Amino acid sequence: MRSLAIVTAGLIAASVASSAQATITATFGQFVQRDVSARLFRYLNEDSGSDRKASIYTTIDGTTKASIPVYYLSSVSGLPGDLMGFQAAHLTVDLVSNVGTTGSGSSRQQLFDTTVTGTISFTRDTAAAEGTGSRTNLLTVSFTNAELDASQGAGALGLKSLDSATISYTSDFLDFSTVLAQAFSLSFSGASPTFGATIGESGRSIRFAGSGTFAAGPGPYAPPVPEASSWAMMVTGFGAVGGAMRSRRRAVFRFG
Repeated sequence: MRSLAIVTAGLIAASVASSAQATITATFGQFVQRDVSARLFRYLNEDSGSDRKASIYTTIDGTTKASIPVYYLSSVSGLPGDLMGFQAAHLTVDLVSNVGTTGSGSSRQQLFDTTVTGTISFTRDTAAAEGTGSRTNLLTVSFTNAELDASQGAGALGLKSLDSATISYTSDFLDFSTVLAQAFSLSFSGASPTFGATIGESGRSIRFAGSGTFAAGPGPYAPPVPEASSWAMMVTGFGAVGGAMRSRRRAVFRFG
C-alpha cells in the first residue's frame, strides 16, 4: 500500500496543475490500477480510408473491452467508514475520437468524444453496508470534449478534459447538485509500443497503464444515508400514503 500512497500523492499534484485552468477547487476522487504496471488500457487506431477514428478503452486480454481492477480513493469528508480509504473497484473506460491528430514537431494532440459521449465508470466490488445494500456506483463520468496529448516516441501520454467540456458526475454516495465546474485528468504510462502518429491521422495502436483524478468546484458532499431499517419504513410509509390517496380519489369519485 506504500506504493499506492506514493502514486496517490503524485496524482493529487497533477490534478491541481490540470484543474487550475477551469477554476476547480477540489479533487474529490482518484484511482490507480491494482497492478500499477499492467497495460490494461488500449488505444486502438480505427482509421479507414479518409475516415479518422480511434478508441481508448479498458481491457483485460488486450483486445476485448472489459472492466479492470483498480483502487478508487474518495477525498470527500462525511462518508461512512467502509467508504474511506482505497476502495476495491472495477473501472470501465470507453472513449471515441472521430478526428485525426494535430500538432507540430514531435507534439501531437487528438480530440476525444466531441460527437459521442465518453464514459468512465467505477463500480465497487461489493455493495456498501449502509442503505439498501445495493449501492455500488462510486463514480460515473459522462462527458464531451477531452484532449489526448502525446509526443512522438513517448511512453507516457495524458488525456484531460477541456474548458469547453460538458461533464456529468453521478454516484450512489455523493451529491453533485451544488457543483458548478468539473474537470478530470487521466495519466497513461508504459506505452507499448511507444506513441506514434502522422499529423492528420490517428496514432498506431498501443497499450498502457493508467491512473487519474477527478475534480469539481465546489466539491460534492456526502449526504446522510438512512439505515436499511429506515429504508424499509420509508417504503412502507410511501405505500401507505399512496394507498390513502387512491382511496380518497375513489371516495370523491363515488360521492362527489
